[in-house]
Amino acid sequence: MINKEKISILILVCNEIKTIEKDIISIKKNLKNFIDYQLVVIQDGSTDGTYERLKFFKKKYNLTLNSVKKRRGYTNAFLTGIKSCRNDTIFFSDTGKKYDFKNLRRFIDTFFKKKTDLLSGYRIKRKDKIFRRILTFFYTKSINLLFNKKYKDYDCGFKVFRKTCIKKIVNKQNFTPYLFTSQIFIYFFKYNYKIIQLPIEYLENKKRSSRGIPMTKIPKIVILSLMNLLKIRSKF
Repeated sequence: MINKEKISILILVCNEIKTIEKDIISIKKNLKNFIDYQLVVIQDGSTDGTYERLKFFKKKYNLTLNSVKKRRGYTNAFLTGIKSCRNDTIFFSDTGKKYDFKNLRRFIDTFFKKKTDLLSGYRIKRKDKIFRRILTFFYTKSINLLFNKKYKDYDCGFKVFRKTCIKKIVNKQNFTPYLFTSQIFIYFFKYNYKIIQLPIEYLENKKRSSRGIPMTKIPKIVILSLMNLLKIRSKF
């Protein structure tokens, strides 16, 4: 192995029958002979055959699999994933061909060399729906203004972090169900953990039907998220 450290690779999966095997193969290909890793897959209420398919992939690709038929939600799936990771360093990524896993080595190597607590990507060359890009811009600006920071992207789903740090955060704080990873990011800097950001190309395009937050719910979620930011700000 090039890197003597160990890492858990955590991915959340919901209705990814067309892409999940390609994601798994890409992860394994890019980590081969690089680092000792555990691949953790949390399947959350898929209805397109992903649930059944992952049973076969578990043995074929040596997965740590936690899979349920009833949807538990992004936050609960993420927290379940953290508990399933046996290593103190965790890489987390969204699935569905949103990111190129060729970036894995760069992110993991930087994380260990810089001895950081959170290494988060910030999305570049975005071609997804312009409405979502505008929302990301204003959401990021809002957090930076409230907390006097200058980070470029809080909700990018491509991160490496220390399990001990995130366990301390989730054991002490409550979270709203939306934009969960951005809330985690905020608590990382409020706890004075070391944070670094790296650029990563975002591959989702405007033609793809997002499996994230539905467009009809976004206005309500924006309001709730801003209220939650004010609540977090009042704690410190």
